[in-house]
Amino acid sequence: MADAALADHPPCHVVALPYPGRGHVNAMLSLCRLLAARGVATTVILTEEWVGLVGAAEPPLPARVRLTAIPNVIPSEHGRAADYPGFSDAVNTRMEAPVERLLELEGMLQSPEMAAVVVVADLLLQWVVPMALRRGVKACTFCPFSATNFAAMYHFERLMAGSSLAVEDPMWDQPIPGHACLTMREVQPILSGEASRGRFKARIRSARAGQCVLFSSFYELEAGVMDSLVSDPSSPRVYSIGPCIPYTTLEEEPRDEHSYWAWLDTQPAGSVLYVSLGSFLSLPPSQLAELAMGLVASDVKFLWALHDQARSQVQPLLDGNGDGVLVPWCDQLKVLCHPSVGGFLTHCGMNSVLEAVFAGVPMLTLPIGMDQPTNSRLVVDVWKIGYSLKEKMQSDGTITREPIARAVETLMSSSDLPESNGVRSRALLWRDASRRAIQEGGSSSTDLNSFLSCI
Repeated sequence: MADAALADHPPCHVVALPYPGRGHVNAMLSLCRLLAARGVATTVILTEEWVGLVGAAEPPLPARVRLTAIPNVIPSEHGRAADYPGFSDAVNTRMEAPVERLLELEGMLQSPEMAAVVVVADLLLQWVVPMALRRGVKACTFCPFSATNFAAMYHFERLMAGSSLAVEDPMWDQPIPGHACLTMREVQPILSGEASRGRFKARIRSARAGQCVLFSSFYELEAGVMDSLVSDPSSPRVYSIGPCIPYTTLEEEPRDEHSYWAWLDTQPAGSVLYVSLGSFLSLPPSQLAELAMGLVASDVKFLWALHDQARSQVQPLLDGNGDGVLVPWCDQLKVLCHPSVGGFLTHCGMNSVLEAVFAGVPMLTLPIGMDQPTNSRLVVDVWKIGYSLKEKMQSDGTITREPIARAVETLMSSSDLPESNGVRSRALLWRDASRRAIQEGGSSSTDLNSFLSCI
C-alpha cells in the first residue's frame, strides 16, 4: 500500500531480526511488507531452516524484502515446544555471534547508497539492540504481542516493588496501566519464576535503550495502554502500526489450488466455523477428542487447520460426519475474510486475534499458554467480540463436548440474539476501525510514516 508521504522519506535499509517462531516470523514479515510498500528495502535474518520454511510459503515476498541466513545453531522449529526454556536459552546464547559475523560479512550496517540503516528486532531478542548500539547503528524493538502484555511487563518492576511475588500477594491485583478491568494477575503465570522474570526485565531494558518500540496492534484497539506508555517519561517512543497481518496480499491469487476453497465457496454466508489452535502449543489428547466431538455435536460446518499428528487422532472421530473439513494448513487471513466464515475458534495468538478483528469475525477463545490467556481476556471482556471456553472448564481441567457444542451454536447464531450480547455487531465495528487505521491519514498509517521519519 503505497503512501503519498513516501516522497518525504529518503531511501533506507531495515535489517529485521524476528524471534525464530512461527507467530513472530509471520508478524515481522507483515511489517516488512508494509515497509516494502513504502519503498523501504528490508533484509530479514533467519536461520537456514527458517529461510527454507518462509521461501516455501505463499504468497511470495515483495522484491524489496530479502532473506539471508545464519547456520542452524538452535533447535529445530518442529521440536521447540518440547523444551521451550532450552530453546529460548539457545536463541539468546547461540545466535548473536553468527548474526554479528553475517552483518560484518555482508556489510549490512554500512550502506553508503542508503540514507539510513536501522535494525528492527523482536522484543524477545534482547541482545540485538545492545549489539546494534555498540556499532553506532539505530535500533528499534518490534513487539508482536498485545500492547497490554508489553505494558504489564514494562511497568512490572514499579508496580511490584516491595511485593513478595507470592501468588496470593494483593500486589498482583493492581490494574495494568491503561486498563480498568485487567490486573497484573493476568501475567502472573509467565512471571512466576525468577529466571522468567530476569528474561523479561532484560527485554524491557533492551526496549528502553532503543530508538522506539513498534507494536503490531493498532491504536484504537488498545488506546488506553498506548496513552499510558506515551505519558510515561521513561518510556521510549511508541508507534502502533498494525494490524501487522498480511492484508496487503488479500487480492493476490494463491500459487496452488486448495480443495478447501471450493468447499468454502459452496457454503452459505456466515455458516462455517474456522478452527485453529496454532502451530506451537498443543491440547492434551483427551481435550482434543472432546473438542472434536463438541464440534460434531454442534451441527455447525467447520474448517479445522490441524497439524499431522493431531489430525491422525481427530480424523477417526469425524468419519461419517460431513460437516467438518480438516486441513494441515490454510491461508488463514483469506479464510477468515471468506464470506462463508462466521466464527473463529482460536488459541488467541496475537496474529490470529488481529486477523479475526480485521475480518470482523467473532471468536470462541481457547487459550493454551504464554500471552494467550491475556489476549482471550481482551477479546471477551474488553473488546467484547467473543466468548471464552475456559469458563466451561471442569474441576479436572477438561472442557467437555456438551458445553463446547452449546458455545459453538451461540457463536454461530446468524444474528445477535439476546444471549449473544452484541458480539457479532461489535466485531464488525472493530473490523471497520482496523481498516480505517491503515488508510492514509489513519492512526497506523500516520504512525508508520512517523517511524520512517524518525529513522
